[in-house]
Amino acid sequence: MKSDDIIKELADGNRRFVSREGKRLGKHVTGQNPKAVILTCSDSRVTPEYIFDQKIGDIFTIRVAGNVSFDDSVLQSIEYAVAHLKVGLIIVMGHTRCGAVKAAEESGGNTEGILKEIRDSFSRHENHVIANSLQQVELLPQRSQLVKMAVEEQHLRIQPAIYDIESGRVEFL
Repeated sequence: MKSDDIIKELADGNRRFVSREGKRLGKHVTGQNPKAVILTCSDSRVTPEYIFDQKIGDIFTIRVAGNVSFDDSVLQSIEYAVAHLKVGLIIVMGHTRCGAVKAAEESGGNTEGILKEIRDSFSRHENHVIANSLQQVELLPQRSQLVKMAVEEQHLRIQPAIYDIESGRVEFL
């Protein structure tokens, strides 16, 4: 598709969205009160709002290739949700057929960045998607003092999960 056609398709979709949801959007103008943070992959097949059948404002979604807490923008987004939105649950959700995990498996020479972060998890579990999610659950409190304190004070739970893109099911590990 040409970019002009894609923009038209997106604009048409937005008009349908506003027509269907517009009246309900006003309740979110003054703020948000999400139930959970979901740290998941940027993969276009993994859309937590749809996967969990949630509405606007229900979840605070952070998407990054390989669902890693690798950089400050991800950590600071999580800290914002915990400290200011008082979210008590973080779900770290990997998914089957993850391109970032596959790239990490195939690029043994890459010694920096997201692929190294993912590859470093492989010894945790024979299924590398699961290994990566488990590692991120462990790393979050190590990388953020705020997250660590919230977990220790039992104000926050961090839960690994895997989404199966073929069946649509989420398994909480």
